[in-house]
Amino acid sequence: MIVTYDGRNYSGFARQSSGNTIQNQLEKAIEIVTRTKVTTEGSGRTDAKVSAYFQPVHFDIDKPLDEQKFVHSLNGLLPSDIRILSVQQSDIHARFSTKKKTYLYKMYMSKISLPLYADALQIAPDLDLKLAKKFLRLIVGTHDFAGFQSVGSPRENTVRTIYSAKLKKQGLYLYLYVTGNGFLYKMVRNIVGTMLAVASKKLDFDTLKNTIFSSYKCTTTAKPEFLYLLNVEYNK
Repeated sequence: MIVTYDGRNYSGFARQSSGNTIQNQLEKAIEIVTRTKVTTEGSGRTDAKVSAYFQPVHFDIDKPLDEQKFVHSLNGLLPSDIRILSVQQSDIHARFSTKKKTYLYKMYMSKISLPLYADALQIAPDLDLKLAKKFLRLIVGTHDFAGFQSVGSPRENTVRTIYSAKLKKQGLYLYLYVTGNGFLYKMVRNIVGTMLAVASKKLDFDTLKNTIFSSYKCTTTAKPEFLYLLNVEYNK
């Protein structure tokens, strides 16, 4: 099942006792439609206020489903900021078969806060984008990203592979696309925070270059509401 959602009003994807999560909403709607209690699993857990254009979700059920009617029924029950795009039977597990994930972080460059750019983070128009791109080239590859993991959900294995990290400027918008084989807790937002610190010259690039995968610890985490899970690729 492919789900898209505006996560700004939710406490993240993963189920919580508060009930105000994407997973809670999905499971409640599926139970009403199928009259069966199910457990869903997403391709990953997006944090509070993080959105998704494309979030694969897995669940098991021993009933035949009319896929078109099922999607229509779920969308009729779900809040307007959560929508099911499609559903299909598959041997590919939404979580355990993941090969690559791509995240998008939206920014816009302006001295003035612009209301029609509310889906993006306002940043200074004089940032050094050449320095930003030098930093992004530095993180591509397989590295120990312990310095980009936030406190709260530590992983013993902090080695991850970043396949690409690219900036794209479109008008006032500045888009960062990051593709990797997996991400640590708040890792993408810490990459954004570090990139902006480098681009504003608050963080010296040459110093960072020598410490990034050893003693560096990110202290600037970008806001969650401008981060989007864009795509997920699977091992066939």
